Amino acid sequence: MLRIMDVASALRRERETAEAQLDVATAKVRLRERLLATAAASGEPVTTAEVDAAIEQYFASQHRYEDPPPSWKRFRAHLWVMRFSCLFLAVLVVSCTFGVMALVGAFANESPSVAHKPVVVVPATQPSAPVPTPTPLPTPKPSADAQLAAAWQSFQTTRAAAEKVASDDDARQRVQAAIVAGEAAHAGENLQELKDAQAAMATLAARLREAYEVRIISRPGEDSGVERLSNGATSGRYVVVEAVTENGRVLTRRIRHGETGAYVDVRKWGEQISDAVWARVVADKRADGIVDEALFARKVAGSYDDVVVLDDGTGKPLRRGRQITQW
Repeated sequence: MLRIMDVASALRRERETAEAQLDVATAKVRLRERLLATAAASGEPVTTAEVDAAIEQYFASQHRYEDPPPSWKRFRAHLWVMRFSCLFLAVLVVSCTFGVMALVGAFANESPSVAHKPVVVVPATQPSAPVPTPTPLPTPKPSADAQLAAAWQSFQTTRAAAEKVASDDDARQRVQAAIVAGEAAHAGENLQELKDAQAAMATLAARLREAYEVRIISRPGEDSGVERLSNGATSGRYVVVEAVTENGRVLTRRIRHGETGAYVDVRKWGEQISDAVWARVVADKRADGIVDEALFARKVAGSYDDVVVLDDGTGKPLRRGRQITQW
């Protein structure tokens, strides 16, 4: 019973509070009394009319709403409130864009309709005229000046590459000789000679970039050396060699066959050695079937020729002799 009475009392107090809050006239009278009492206590000379005017202005602007000033914070707040609408609008725009692009592509790929030609009735007695075959227009060729300029530009590019890689006097002299030939062809406006000079310079640059070792062949089943006989007597002793790059690739070399003077492209050839070196190589291979002293010459990038490094038995490199390409 007491709990019910407490609830009823609380409801009564809330009703009285609500009625007091909603009774604007009573609230204005109470507020005027309080303001006049406060002014009298503080000694402010305020009249009743001024207090009433201030109260009316207060109640007139009490529930008036004004938008906050423009700012990025306000803009982001609006975006957040309208996020779903903005997202829907973006999806709609993208979908429409892709749809239009698809339609444009479909129309572009669609083959044009074939126009129907009017049918011309020709009398039976009238012979048909032969249809002339169109003569193809000749393809314009670049002018001689343009070809010469292109060949000169190619020569200059190859020349720069060769000059950059040349590392010794012999290589530089060979590059300079090729440069002289190219410049003479260009000065004389001789296109074919300039092309030949460019090809020679490209071959020279490629050779200068090469790096390899000339090694005596020491594989099972292959000769490491040969002896040449003439009238029953030994005319020369040769080790069989090949040019091998750092990654193990065997190169093709152009070798002058010493007995005929002909140049031959081969992957292995013979290098003449002295009797003392021959004896040393033979003993080396007989020991275990492998030539341990197999390095004959070395070619470094930037040089034109390989250099013999095999010891002649006196602590000096072996002097190069003849070469053979067949035996």
